[in-house]
Amino acid sequence: MPTMSDDVPAAPKKSVLPGVALGFAIASLCLGCFWPVAVVLSIVALVKAGKPGQSGKGLAIAALIVSVAAFFFIGIQAAIAIPNFIRFQARSKQAECKVNLKSIYLSAQARLAEEQPLGSLTELGFAPEPGNRYAYVLRLPDSFIPVSERFTAIDPTGIQTALENAGVEPGVQGECPECTLTAVCVGNVDNDDTLDVWSISTAERTDAKGKAIAPGEVFNHVNDVQE
Repeated sequence: MPTMSDDVPAAPKKSVLPGVALGFAIASLCLGCFWPVAVVLSIVALVKAGKPGQSGKGLAIAALIVSVAAFFFIGIQAAIAIPNFIRFQARSKQAECKVNLKSIYLSAQARLAEEQPLGSLTELGFAPEPGNRYAYVLRLPDSFIPVSERFTAIDPTGIQTALENAGVEPGVQGECPECTLTAVCVGNVDNDDTLDVWSISTAERTDAKGKAIAPGEVFNHVNDVQE
């Protein structure tokens, strides 16, 4: 004779796999390297949960949804982060130009104080560190330090065109020690067609919008990072 216990179905077997899969899926939202593991575990958990007497199908589905969403979330993060990282690298390269132009300015100020001429970059004692990405110009073509051989060369014609487009004219104007000096650097920091153009001067200047540029201020005429 059947008893009441014979009519009660067996409780579904519980598995920790769906929970583990969901844990990896959630972790992959923060640590992208986990999403492939989360996808595999979710699929395995879903297959096992589909068998008779197994539970956890809901958790397995949730884990799969979260892990797939994590994949797209990581893609969006990469699309934002990679261009920002490239711009950060380019800005760090621009530091070379700004530091060297400041050095030229300080040398010029020292020579003017001693009433010495400002004929060339060599007379100013300027020499960039090896591996310079920028060309430095006081006067083309005789007072000009080219880009290091480690990087793509920028010919004087290209530099002259970039300076004309930027509206800046390097050189020494007037009779020293009452003269003024304007030095420039030109470089290509992100390997496109735009050249980065910066300048510094011992004289007060104004930019294209009429804003004053103080003596000794490094000014960016063309920003290769943004162009």
